[in-house]
Amino acid sequence: MLSIVLTVLKIIGIVLLSVLGVVLLLLLLILFVPIRYRIDGNIPETLLEDGIDPKSIWARVKFSWLLHIISGGLEYPDKMEFTLKIFGIRILPKKVKEKKKKADKKDKESSADDQESEGEGKAEDTLMVTEAEDNWGDSGSETSAEADVDTASESEIASDTESDTNAENTSEIEIETGTETHTDTDTDTDTDSNVDDLDEEEDSDKRSFIEVLSDIFIKIQNILKMPQDVLQKIQYTTSRLCDKIEMIKVTLESDIFKRAFALCKGKLVRLIKMILPDKSDIDLLFGAGDPATTADIMGAYGCLYPILYNKLSYTPDFERGVVRLDAHMKGHITIFTIVYCAAVCYFNKDVKKVIARFKKIKNS
Repeated sequence: MLSIVLTVLKIIGIVLLSVLGVVLLLLLLILFVPIRYRIDGNIPETLLEDGIDPKSIWARVKFSWLLHIISGGLEYPDKMEFTLKIFGIRILPKKVKEKKKKADKKDKESSADDQESEGEGKAEDTLMVTEAEDNWGDSGSETSAEADVDTASESEIASDTESDTNAENTSEIEIETGTETHTDTDTDTDTDSNVDDLDEEEDSDKRSFIEVLSDIFIKIQNILKMPQDVLQKIQYTTSRLCDKIEMIKVTLESDIFKRAFALCKGKLVRLIKMILPDKSDIDLLFGAGDPATTADIMGAYGCLYPILYNKLSYTPDFERGVVRLDAHMKGHITIFTIVYCAAVCYFNKDVKKVIARFKKIKNS
C-alpha cells in the first residue's frame, strides 16, 4: 500500500517539476531571446517643387522571434494590414477576412428575404383591391339607407336646440331684474373698500422705495468689495506659485534628485542604444534648392560623420531641390533589458523619494 502511495506522489512530483521547468524555460526564452526587426524604405528621386506623392513612397517593417516561430509585419502602401504568424500560420488577417465574408453573406441573405417579402406584400395588395371593386356595387344600397337615418337625426337635433335657446333667454331676463335691486346696496360697500385700498397702496409705495434704496446701497458695497477680493485672490495664487517654485528649486538642487536623475539617464541611454538598429545602410540624395542651406546640411553631416560612418551616405545637390532615399536597417529588442532598466529605476530609493516629493508639491 505504501509503495503505491509513494509511486503516485513520485509521479505527481515529476509532473509538477516538469511543468515548472517548462514555465521557467518559456520565461527565459521570452526575456533573453531578442525580437529581431528589419525596416526597408524607398523614396524615388522627386523634385521638391512638384511635391512628394505619398503613393510613391514604399516602406516595409518585419519582425521575428525565436527562429521565426512568431513573425509578422506591415507594408505600405500595398498591404496596410498588420500580419502575425505563428509557426508559419497566419492568424490576424484570416480572422478579419472570415468575419467580413460571413457579414457579406448575411447581408446578401437578408436582402433576398426583403425582396421576397416585398413581392408577397404587393400580391396581397392587388387581391385586396380586386375584392373592394367587386363589393362596390353591394355597398351602394347600404350607404343610401345610412344617409336617410342621418337626415332624420339632424332634424331632431335642430328642434332640441331651439327649445334650449328659449329657456336660456327667459333665465337671463330674470337675472337682470335681480341685479338691478342690489346695485344700491353695493355702492356703499365699494366706497369703503376704495379708501382702504388707497391707504394700503401708499404704505406699499413707501416700502418699495425703501427696499430699492437698500438694494442700491448693497450693490454699491459689493462693487467696492470686488477689487479687494480680486487682489486678495491674486496675492494668494502668486504666493502659492512662489512657494511651489521654491520647493521645486530645492528638490532639483538636492543630492537625492541628482543621483536619481543620473540613474534614470544612464538606463534610458542604454535602452535607446539597444533599440537603435545594429546595421543600417542609408543612401540619401538631398538638395534644398538653396546652395547655402545645402552647405549647412553638409556641414552638419561632416560633424556627425564619426557616428554615421558606414551607416549613412549623403550626396548633396547644390543646384536642384530634390530628394531620394534608399534605406535598409536591422536591429533587435531584448525584453530583459527593458524590464531590468524599468525595475532598477522603479525600486530605487532616491527615485521613490523624488516621486513622492513632486506629488507633495502638486497636492500642496
